[in-house]
Parts: sequence; C-alpha cells; structure tokens
Amino acid sequence: MSFYGFMHAGLGAARVVKAESSAIRSKHEAGKAARSVKELEDKIDKLTLVCLSMWSLLIEKTDLTEQQLMERVKVIDMQDGNPDGKISTKIKKCLKCNRTRSPKHKRCLYCGAEETKLSAFDDVT
Repeated sequence: MSFYGFMHAGLGAARVVKAESSAIRSKHEAGKAARSVKELEDKIDKLTLVCLSMWSLLIEKTDLTEQQLMERVKVIDMQDGNPDGKISTKIKKCLKCNRTRSPKHKRCLYCGAEETKLSAFDDVT
C-alpha cells in the first residue's frame, strides 16, 4: 500500500471512530431526555391527583360548584392576557437591586440577595 493509500485508510478509520462516538453520545442524550420526560409525566400525574383530591374535598366541605371552578380557571388564565389554558412565568425582579432575577438561582446574581417568597406558588409560576 502506498503512503497516500495508507493515509486515506487512516482517515477513513478516524471518521468511523468519530461517527461511532457521536452515535454513542446521541444515544446517551436520548436516554437522558426519555428519563426527563418520564419524571415530568410522573410529576404531572401526582399534581393531577393532588388537585383532584383537593377539589373533591372542597366540593364536599363547601358549597362551591364545578361551574364556579371553571369560571375561576378562566379568570386566572386571563391574568397574563393570554387565554391559552396555561400560567405564564413572570419575569421577576430582585427586591434589593431591582435587576431581573434568574428563576434558576436562589440568590440574585448581581447583589447576592436571597430570594424572598411572596406566595406559596413562587416556585412554580
């Protein structure tokens, strides 16, 4: 085999190794995504169960009606101005420095102030 033939064969082998490595990474990422989806589905199932349980207690212990619940859902849905059946995440400001606060961090990235919860739903809205 000539030098150029040897080099060409080496490049082909390197491409195969690179493609195999890329395929392994892709398979790993797909597995991570599938696990994340499963975890989210489990959380949704649990939240649905809790909501249905709370609603059944409210109906049993109060004079609230299904119609009142549906009307309240519409009112809450419209609070963000978009009747889409979802709660929009609001951009939050740091109470100390008034800069936009990242929802991923418990402290302000600019001044270090710890997050103050104003509502029981601050972690989910």
